[in-house]
Amino acid sequence: NLFHKNDLKQITEMGGKQMKKKLLSLLLATAMTAAVLTGCGASNESSQAQEPAENQETEAEEPATEEEDSANAESASSEGTKIGFLAPTLQTEFFISIDDGLKKECADRGWEYVSVSFDNDSAKAVTNIENMVTGECDIIIAMVSDSSCDAALAAAQAEGVKIMECGVQTEVYDVCLNTDQYAVGVAIGDMASEWMNNQLGGAGKVVVYTTFQNQDMQNRGQGIQDAIKEKSPDAEILEVVDIGKDVVGSGTSTTENMLQKYPDLNTIVCYGDAAAVESMEAAKAAGVDSENFGIFSCDGTAQALEGIANGDPQKGTIAFAPLAPMMAEYSERLMAGETFTEVITAETITITSENLSEYYTAE
Repeated sequence: NLFHKNDLKQITEMGGKQMKKKLLSLLLATAMTAAVLTGCGASNESSQAQEPAENQETEAEEPATEEEDSANAESASSEGTKIGFLAPTLQTEFFISIDDGLKKECADRGWEYVSVSFDNDSAKAVTNIENMVTGECDIIIAMVSDSSCDAALAAAQAEGVKIMECGVQTEVYDVCLNTDQYAVGVAIGDMASEWMNNQLGGAGKVVVYTTFQNQDMQNRGQGIQDAIKEKSPDAEILEVVDIGKDVVGSGTSTTENMLQKYPDLNTIVCYGDAAAVESMEAAKAAGVDSENFGIFSCDGTAQALEGIANGDPQKGTIAFAPLAPMMAEYSERLMAGETFTEVITAETITITSENLSEYYTAE
């Protein structure tokens, strides 16, 4: 304080003009002293511009942390992002759930989103990829069947589009989300073998439903067969059926044929839930003994889980970790400039009646 106690005492004892005169001189001295202090450039303290009056009593903002800077940069880099999802079909629960999940993930981030099915037709897939480039997609999430789309995906990359492959690995991608498909097949086969050994004394009469449309699915089908031969050696694999690209309806027609062809058939092992669920309904319609007839598959769909819960022939499925959030996460990271050299592996979970309650609740 530039005023001293004695000065304040004198002011209060004065009256009239003398008081005003003394006060004026003290104020003048105060102003001069403040001016000297402000203009002193040789002070040991660094001089800084005063804050505006309205901010003087406000606490200074903390500088942004490294994490906040990174988050802000990531948000800015992904602003206005458009995602295109290319699916082999949008008629089965597995792919519909991914589509619905991606819609939500993109909406939550303020991104545009389009999805299209190429109906397991490679020529149609190429056209869809070209349309997504024309439609200014920033990222194409391609669940293609094989390398037949590589040229179109490479052309999209040349236009600046990022490519995310999922469920298959070809030569063209910026990030690949995949699982060891042979290992998935082994997990399905192990699950079926354990049931046959416990329920049928190992005397399984088995038909395997697979598809030869790409190497990954061939690997999954081979894993199923190898696991059954190793873990349930007394079981007999009656036939390995390529159910082809006609996903919808193939499980029904194939199972009807297999039940007529092999009256002692008691186990069906499918590469995916779509065919398995149709097989389950066809087997029930044919009047099989649900307790001693087992169907096993992969995808962890609600329909397959419901079949397990109801005591239907569906006895087990392999579930993947939710893919839509994973796809959205890696889309953000691609838009932020990250690069990936390793395939990103998705977790799998074996679900049977023993642990069903952890993953499924009946409505």
